[in-house]
Amino acid sequence: MKTTTPIPHHSLATPTERALFELFLQFLRTLQQSPIAATFFSEKHIGPAQHEWKSDSTTFYHTVQESLRARRLRRPSTISDLRSYTSRILRKSQWHNRDLRSITRTECKELLNVHFRKSNHVYSKARTILHSLFTYGIHQGWCDFNPVDGTESVQLTEETVNILTLKQIRAFLQALETPGMQVMSPAIRLMLWCGIRPHEVQRLKWKDIDYREGVVYVDSQASKTGGARAVPLRGAAIVLKNCKDMPPQQFIAPRNWQRLWATLRKRAGMSNWQRDAMRHTFASYHLKAFHNINLLQEEMGHRDSNLLRTRYLNMRNLTTNAATAFFKMR
Repeated sequence: MKTTTPIPHHSLATPTERALFELFLQFLRTLQQSPIAATFFSEKHIGPAQHEWKSDSTTFYHTVQESLRARRLRRPSTISDLRSYTSRILRKSQWHNRDLRSITRTECKELLNVHFRKSNHVYSKARTILHSLFTYGIHQGWCDFNPVDGTESVQLTEETVNILTLKQIRAFLQALETPGMQVMSPAIRLMLWCGIRPHEVQRLKWKDIDYREGVVYVDSQASKTGGARAVPLRGAAIVLKNCKDMPPQQFIAPRNWQRLWATLRKRAGMSNWQRDAMRHTFASYHLKAFHNINLLQEEMGHRDSNLLRTRYLNMRNLTTNAATAFFKMR
């Protein structure tokens, strides 16, 4: 009985090694498709079954479709983002019928630099998604290494975190009393005094409020990160303890959320709005009032405190008196 000696695996540590390996694979593919190879790799020369050296392969388009299918249970917003970027990648690259293994690092680099350099954020997002497609292909045995590894990654510059002042917060509370805005009040209170993310608050139902314990439960189905947490109702969110008569299966946020949210900001005088401003406000006032970053991390739903320590808080000019007043608001 014949035994085979396994070929040792060597990691391709440098860009030069990966480029040489890429050229070698292209040479093998070209050689295999030539008439000479068809004659050489025949049973007459090497015997049956020994010439089946080619691994599984598929097209780039098929890889995209299968990757999307594998991630079909992600959040609708995540799926929408993936479809948008993969559709643009397919359109700009024209790689529909290309063998996944035939796509080179140089082609990936050119695609990203030419069509996704509008901003660092767009470039980084496109690079991440393109990288994930090849990673999926590697796991399926459709390609041997990830050509996106050789492309440039960018360091995103974070904006300065702005938090709302007490005056601006009061303006929001006043705007909630204007016609048509009352339906937004519960969701806004959860965002501002419990740190609930906008997309999370749209998934919450009244059954998620524990009136006896005075907490709101954000379970794995509603949470952005998939982890469950319970956040105490504080400040102006305490009034939600009195909503026991609300239908348990009814969503807390109104269905026409986007339109009402834009109208509310306008009525509150917030024309220039920074994304996640309410969540940043909650985090900063919370740390100033309670001085417990681990508790804050738990209530925010972060996996660790690194994000809070590096770029999520703005403690400049925030006083203890202001933080105390924030959590006494009703």
